[in-house]
Amino acid sequence: MNQQFIVDGWTLLYQMLYYFPWYVGLVLIPMVFRIVIEKSIGVRPEDFETKISSPLLPINMSYEAAFRTVILSVLYYPLFEELLFRGLPFFFFGYLGVVLGSIVWITMHPAWQLQYLSDFSLKKKIIFTITSSAYYTANAVFYSMMWLNGAGLCAILYHIIHNGWLTLGDIIREVELPAPWKRYRFVRKHPVGEEAPPSLRLLRRKKKPEETEVPMRFVVRKTRRSLSDEAEEAKKFMFVKRKVKNE
Repeated sequence: MNQQFIVDGWTLLYQMLYYFPWYVGLVLIPMVFRIVIEKSIGVRPEDFETKISSPLLPINMSYEAAFRTVILSVLYYPLFEELLFRGLPFFFFGYLGVVLGSIVWITMHPAWQLQYLSDFSLKKKIIFTITSSAYYTANAVFYSMMWLNGAGLCAILYHIIHNGWLTLGDIIREVELPAPWKRYRFVRKHPVGEEAPPSLRLLRRKKKPEETEVPMRFVVRKTRRSLSDEAEEAKKFMFVKRKVKNE
């Protein structure tokens, strides 16, 4: 039993390494072309990725919400999609089932993504539909290739790894981490009315004569209105900036 498990483990590792060049050619390279084309028309992945679920691990996100989002993106979606659109169709209908299931999987992605790009022009929407469909078609070819060759578990693992490093990229983009090679200087805040220490006072730029602050005074502005209106107006005090004459 243990020997069979070790053999299966090495077989799975061999499959992962064997299909890695296909992963680069059918997933990573098409992703680069898609990002370049969509950014040229003003579409960014985060425009619709953050709408389908909560943003991944922003600073103010709760632990339970972050945990749910990561589990859904990295585990649930890959397992559910691979089994529903390729695994089960292949089991029941063979090659034709994988093709039909992959077509549905391809068209579902731009179908829900386009609803969050309603502000774009029709031309940009068509370009986005073409680039998104082409990208997911290349992905479907990659995953279907493994299912048809009896490496369905490898396809699931590749889908999990792919969603996993994309999720990690979202985490790095959303959470701002201090760089260890940078030194940060902290400024101590002083209470209102307290004078800053001389060391900080020396850093202040001396103001020019014309930049000196003019004192403020409270005045009541009178208006040419009826007595009742003036009485209501007198209840309101307005801030008026007035120069003080030097005596």
